[in-house]
Amino acid sequence: MSDRTLRVALWAPVPPPMGGIARWTMQYLEAAPRHGLDLRLVNVAPPTDEFSEDSSFRWDRARHAGSCVAQLAGLVARRNVDVVHLTTSLFWGTAREATALALCRTMRVPALLHIRGSNQYIAWRQGLPAWKRRGLDATLRAADTVLVLSQELQDYLSAEVSGVRVERIGNFVADPELAQGHAVLPPRSKLRVLFVGAVTPLKGVGELARAVLGLPQCELVLVGAPAPALDAAAERALHAALADLRATGRLVEMGALPPDRTLAAYREADVFCLPTYREGLPNVLLEAMVAALPAVVTPVGAIPEVVHPDLAEIVPVGDVGSLQAAIGRLAADPARRKDLGQRARQSALARFGVDGVIEQYVALYRRLSEGVDEAKP
Repeated sequence: MSDRTLRVALWAPVPPPMGGIARWTMQYLEAAPRHGLDLRLVNVAPPTDEFSEDSSFRWDRARHAGSCVAQLAGLVARRNVDVVHLTTSLFWGTAREATALALCRTMRVPALLHIRGSNQYIAWRQGLPAWKRRGLDATLRAADTVLVLSQELQDYLSAEVSGVRVERIGNFVADPELAQGHAVLPPRSKLRVLFVGAVTPLKGVGELARAVLGLPQCELVLVGAPAPALDAAAERALHAALADLRATGRLVEMGALPPDRTLAAYREADVFCLPTYREGLPNVLLEAMVAALPAVVTPVGAIPEVVHPDLAEIVPVGDVGSLQAAIGRLAADPARRKDLGQRARQSALARFGVDGVIEQYVALYRRLSEGVDEAKP
C-alpha cells in the first residue's frame, strides 16, 4: 500500500464562491500529485455564486447534496478510492455528511471528517436541542477519524463526545513567486490596511471600518464580496460604518479577486487585519504572514495557535478602541511593521508549509487505509 499512489475521494468545494475552504481545495488539488496522491473531487460547493452566513436547509441544497452522494457512491462502489476525505462546515451540511459517512461505512471504505472551523461549532453544539446533539454526535462517531484545525476544538470534542477519534492538522500555505507586475490596487494615498474575506459582520468588518475611520493616516482596502448576514441589525451597523468611511474617501472596495490578484494585494498593503468573531484556521492569515504583512487579529479559533504577541497584534473581539490602537501603533512604527512581518513569514513557512502539512495528510490516509479492517466492524 505504501509504495503506490493513494486514491482519495476529496469531498470539498471549489469556486464559485471563492471562500477559504474552496481556496484550500484548489491549492490541495494542485500540490497533491507530487505527494503520490490521486484526488478524485466531489464538488460540494453550494449552487450559488455568492457566499452567505445562512446555513439553513434549502431544497436546492438538498438536491445538490443528493447528486454529491450519488457521485461518491459511484466512486466507492467501483472501489476507485482508498480513503474518503470529507470536508465539512457542519450546520445544515451535517445531514449530508452523515449520509456520505453511512455510505462509506456500508462499503467498508475508511473516511475522515475534516471540520473546517473551531469556536463557532462549540457554541452551535451547545445550543442544539438534545435530540439534534445526539444526531450530530452520531455523525462524528461514524467517521474513522475527525480531523480538526484547532487545539480548542480537539480538546472539546475529545471531552464531550465519547467514542470519537479526534486528530489535529493545521491548514497549509504556499510561498508563491509574486511577479512585480501591474498594481492590483489603485494608487495609494494613505497607509493601507487590508482585509481579505467575506464582508460580513461576523468577520468584524464593521468594527474595522470604525477603527480606521478614527485613523486619518490610514485607508481600508476590502478584498472580498459582501454577503447577506443573519443578524439584520448587525448588517445595518456594518453598512453604516462602511458608508461613513466611504464618505472620507478612505475606503477601497475591490470585491472578490482571483487568487493571483489577491496575493498581489497582500504585496501592496501595509497592515493586514482580521478582527473576526469566529474562525477555524484562516488561510488568509497564513497568506498575509507569508507575504510578510504585519497582522492585527482576534484570538478566536486556531488563531492563538498560529500567532502570539511576538508575531502579531492581538486584540479582543468586538473592541473598536483596542483595534484602532493596534493599527495606530503599527502605522506609527515602520520598523515594528517590518520586524513583525518578517518573523510572521518565517513562522508560517516553518509550521504551515504546504508540503509538510500534506505529508501529515498522507500519513493519516495510509493509517486509515491500512487499518480499515480493524477500524470498521
